[in-house]
Parts: sequence; structure tokens; C-alpha cells
Amino acid sequence: MIKFNVFALIAVAVCLSFLSCNSETETIDTATFGYGYFPLKKGNVWVYASDSIIFTNGGARKDTFHALIMEEIGDPFLDLSGDTNYKLNRFFKRNEADPWQRINTWTIQKNKSNAIRTEENIKFVKLVFPVKEGLRFDGNVYVNEDLKVEVGGEMLEPYDSWNHQIKSLATDISYKDKTVKSLHVNLVDETSIIDRRKADEYYADGIGLVKKEITILDSDGSKPNDPWETKAKKGFIHTLTLIDHK
Repeated sequence: MIKFNVFALIAVAVCLSFLSCNSETETIDTATFGYGYFPLKKGNVWVYASDSIIFTNGGARKDTFHALIMEEIGDPFLDLSGDTNYKLNRFFKRNEADPWQRINTWTIQKNKSNAIRTEENIKFVKLVFPVKEGLRFDGNVYVNEDLKVEVGGEMLEPYDSWNHQIKSLATDISYKDKTVKSLHVNLVDETSIIDRRKADEYYADGIGLVKKEITILDSDGSKPNDPWETKAKKGFIHTLTLIDHK
């Protein structure tokens, strides 16, 4: 008679169960990751209306500026880490009838986990994948929050306390007289007696950035109940609105 070791049988059963479970291959649907919110292909073009209010002279002066900004994806290249980046060629004109003037070249990249723009040598994580409503991420992981930036002859620290969050995947934004469902990223929304920091970006699937709103204002704290546009001593309010893309 053949004798069976009960412990050996249990071990075999456990092993078979483990192998059976691990033999199944899970299929991941990357179509739901949100890569389409950040299109990246040579030749892609976006044209934005740029509107700004700049506060100077202790708040006594408020200058308004309107312009058009065009961004074009240029040639790809490998960075020092071996990652593929693209040149982001940027153009400016004051009025529609004016010719485009080349102003600078930034860089842009996208991989399986995030999308990055490097603007004036400052590296920003714009999105992380897969996108998810409520998700928080450190979009300024490469940015010194104490970095000072000159705007209108005044020095500002715009990046203090930024804490990115995907607020919604279905925010309505107007584009070409239509309403498009957009991903809303809040970059910062902080207020103290002496400063106001608020920034939001909106991305449409298959289009990219359709709108950006940013408010960076500083006051002396002497009029805490007054509206920021009245009490600000320095800073700016800036809006980018997409008017065309291809």
C-alpha cells in the first residue's frame, strides 16, 4: 500500500494554487490613463491668447498686456538620462495682423508615468498618469520653492506651497464656441494676510492645454479685508486661453 504524507499533499496543493493564480495575465487598458490630455508629436501647434495684469510701484500702477503666443513641437532629442525630449518652439505677436516673432525654445517630454515641461530652465511635472480625480502629486518636485522671479521689476517667490491636485476630469471649458470636457489641475490655492497664490490648468483630451489661470499677488497686510486687486503691491494675474491648435 502506498502511503501519502498529508503535509506533502498540502504543500503541493498550495503550489498548484499559486502557479494557477500567477499564470493569469492581467490586461491593462492604457487608453484610460489619460495620455491624450498631453499630445506630443512633432508638428503639433497651439495658439493662445495671453492676457496679463502686472502690479508695480507699490500697487499704484497696473499695466495690462494682450498678446498671442504660439507653441510648436519641434525636433526630438535625447537628454543626459537618455529620455526623449522635444523642442518647444515659442512665438509671439502683439496683434493678429503682426508677423510671428520667435522668442525662445523650451523643452517638453512625456513618458508612461508623467508629462514634463521645462520653462526657462525650470522643470515642471504637468501631469501624472494614470489620471485620477482627486489625485495629488508634486508637480514642483524639481523646483526650489524659494526661487525668486522678476516680474515688472519686482521680485516674487511664486512657487511657495504649491500642491498639485487633479480636481476634475469633466470641467466644461469653452473652445471655438464649443464646450469641451477638460481635466482640471489645481496647482496651488493659498491665501495669507500678505500673499495670494492660485493657479489652475485645464487639459482637453486630444487637444492639450486649453486654459491656464494664475494669480501671484503680494501685499503689505495693512488692508486684510480689501479685494486682492485693490490691495496688491506687486505681482500679476495671467490667463492663457487656447484659440487654435493642430
